[in-house]
Amino acid sequence: MNPEEPLENLSEQAIHGEEQPFVIAKKHKPGISYFGQFGILIGLIGGGIIVGSLLGMVVWMMIIGKFPSAGIEKDMLNPAYANALKAMQVALSFGMFFLPTFFYAMIVNKKPLQHLGFRSLVSMKQILLVVLIALVGLFLSGALGELNEIIPVSKKLAATFHKWEDDYSEQIMAMASMKTVWDYIFTMLVIAVAPAIFEEVLFRGGFQQLFIKWFGNVWIGILVTSILFSAVHGSYFGFLPRAALGVILGLLFYYSNNIWLNILAHCLNNGIAVTQLFAMSKNGKIPKEALDDNMPFFSGPPSAITIIFLVAVGIAIMIPLMKNFKKECVRIGANKIDNTFSPSDNPFE
Repeated sequence: MNPEEPLENLSEQAIHGEEQPFVIAKKHKPGISYFGQFGILIGLIGGGIIVGSLLGMVVWMMIIGKFPSAGIEKDMLNPAYANALKAMQVALSFGMFFLPTFFYAMIVNKKPLQHLGFRSLVSMKQILLVVLIALVGLFLSGALGELNEIIPVSKKLAATFHKWEDDYSEQIMAMASMKTVWDYIFTMLVIAVAPAIFEEVLFRGGFQQLFIKWFGNVWIGILVTSILFSAVHGSYFGFLPRAALGVILGLLFYYSNNIWLNILAHCLNNGIAVTQLFAMSKNGKIPKEALDDNMPFFSGPPSAITIIFLVAVGIAIMIPLMKNFKKECVRIGANKIDNTFSPSDNPFE
């Protein structure tokens, strides 16, 4: 890419698949501002939260046999209600993440599923590279988790953040109660597969595509989406690992234009954690250390220099893998796809 080439020419190249520039033209003004489009998507998410909550309550009532009461928070921590909690979580995620993005895609494109990246263009090499990228991503996330731990914060903030982590761990330990293989399969569907589908649709299919057009820069669009993706999970000590995962997933989607590959990578990330929980659980009880997101590199706390070295190693391995993934996407013609390019269909444009 010639950095001195006019931006409008680079935009044409992106549309026709000649190249994938990381800076795109911003001269075009949409019919509804990108801030307005963002507001519409946020509004749909607000409605989706209401719908998802109602669906969750119906699911809970169907399984438990009673309407959720004021003591539902206590019930949600009871392992006896684990399956009901899992099913309710799927309903809430479906309403909060998938439905709003799907309706938004229906507004901007006559083919909403294609707009969100549900495409069949894929190669076995892409799949293999995604698996390797996901595994290296776990290593990198573990190192970044250790780095996140040593970032200094005030005692008051640290206590608040630890309280959030403890509350989250309690809920996960209740929801991830697995005594049989069938429990494991159900938990895998609920904690690994469903969130992978719903979250990728919203963050990569929805927010990332909107942000890239809004800011006119691919890197900024991916970074903003990744920060939002991590922030929504509400974990300070997991912020850097999830933000890094968001960047990895963002690049996978930008290069492939195929949300299925993102779902695979996200599912592998979650699925390995679920498998670890299942393997470490004994008599239905999960040891608390199984919920630690950080890779167990050491028996004691690693030094800052060691952590930075591990982060650098993870990045050094990730870069050539991502370059090979991009090259394979170009080879099969994935770079010629623009999920959002439908000027005659999109009322916002």
